[in-house]
Amino acid sequence: MTKNHKSTGFTLLEVIVSLVILTVALTAIISVGSTRAETLLELREKNRALLVANNVLEKYYIEPIKVGVIDGKQENGQHDWNWQLSVSETNNEHIYRMDVKVSKDEDFEYSSAQLVGFKWH
Repeated sequence: MTKNHKSTGFTLLEVIVSLVILTVALTAIISVGSTRAETLLELREKNRALLVANNVLEKYYIEPIKVGVIDGKQENGQHDWNWQLSVSETNNEHIYRMDVKVSKDEDFEYSSAQLVGFKWH
């Protein structure tokens, strides 16, 4: 007389394979979440730098300016931002071109934002 045993459950090999698949999937999910968080922080920083650049342009649309370079600092988002405004002439004698660079570094090796504006004088 032989007994017919049916095994119910998973073999050790099946459990190990499923754990490997789960580990790979969770690692990918965590990696994507980490990358997304870094990207959001970079975008927030660039947005703040663009706000500083926009504020500089708005200020010098109102105030009288001359051709040359103007440097300054502005606080935004608990950071001090360095900005540099380069004013140059255009083909039209009544219009100035204003290029703004914004950076955390004083030497502007890396600029977080750049904006261009034109002013009628």
